[in-house]
Amino acid sequence: MTREDPRYGSGVRRRMATLAGAGDLPPGRDVVAARAGDREQGAEVVLQARVSGDRVADLRYRAFGCPHLLAAASWLTDRLRGLDREALLAWDWREAATALEVPPAKFGRLLLLQDAVRILGRNWPG
Repeated sequence: MTREDPRYGSGVRRRMATLAGAGDLPPGRDVVAARAGDREQGAEVVLQARVSGDRVADLRYRAFGCPHLLAAASWLTDRLRGLDREALLAWDWREAATALEVPPAKFGRLLLLQDAVRILGRNWPG
């Protein structure tokens, strides 16, 4: 991807430059994980959240897929911080699509993010 690639909006290009939030959290009782998609099908997302009290304190991701999916997973690491379980269970992929100007052809990839976020909510500690 080049800086001026017209297939990607500025938010996607900015996120792809650093892939902020990529990686794993250290294991612990306060860490929950979620997986959605299938690498063999072309897209997979793994999210890990550290929960403090009743809020997401930190979030990391590992993802395989197109730049739109990777950028959206990176964007989530900022967006979900501070949310509670109920907010995760209600989170909708359209928020990421709007924020990152994702084209309709890639909306299906963002549904993987929604699945993973909602699984995090279902896997909430306690």
